[in-house]
Amino acid sequence: MALSVYKKGQGTAARGLSSLVAVLLAIWAAHQMWFTIEEVPLVYRVPVVAIVAALFGVVPVYLMLFHHQVSDLLIETQQEMRKVAWSSRGEVLTSTAVVIVTVALMSLFIFVTDRILLSLAELFGVY
Repeated sequence: MALSVYKKGQGTAARGLSSLVAVLLAIWAAHQMWFTIEEVPLVYRVPVVAIVAALFGVVPVYLMLFHHQVSDLLIETQQEMRKVAWSSRGEVLTSTAVVIVTVALMSLFIFVTDRILLSLAELFGVY
């Protein structure tokens, strides 16, 4: 039985990006493993790092391309993302400004309240 990509042509962006992330994680994991087990002889370290790279890279990519449940999840995710009503640039900037101003005002309120309570505590000798 030859391997063929499950639902070829569907969810290519989601599966491609997920596969790229899996490969990058595999490279990072292999790199970390290589330097974590430096005291292990090279004859053992190379196969261990190769196994780690395979587990973190090949297995996830295989699942994303050939496993029905994982592929369906990624395909459906990409389809749902197309339905999202994205905010305009102006709405995002306005909302961001509102959040920043609100956080600044709340921080100022908490700071002033803290100073007042600290002064009262010192006045009454509690602090």
